[in-house]
Amino acid sequence: MNQTVPLRGPAVCWTDWFDRDNPSGSGDWELLSDLRKENPGKICDYPVYMKVVTTDTMTPAISTGENFYIFNPTQGFVCRKTDQKSGECRDYKVRFGCPCRRPAEPCGIVGCNVM
Repeated sequence: MNQTVPLRGPAVCWTDWFDRDNPSGSGDWELLSDLRKENPGKICDYPVYMKVVTTDTMTPAISTGENFYIFNPTQGFVCRKTDQKSGECRDYKVRFGCPCRRPAEPCGIVGCNVM
């Protein structure tokens, strides 16, 4: 369980990890709009952070050397095969960071951390 850590900065509550798509077809599409439809009430209205890692080794997406079409907390994440030298994308999962309601109260469906 994530806990609120008393460091500088606003407390951030992290969602669970989501992996709705596999890198078949045109790539790996983890769009926020699709994730919200498939997971109602699990993602806040205005995420401010996003983490993206590979599903197999938890390697941060930014460390894979792949190029990304979309990579932001307001839209989500997309790796397109056409943007890769290899013609392939790895399989990714995403989680979103949202402002905690109040740092002193339990985080409910998400865990609290401080960025």
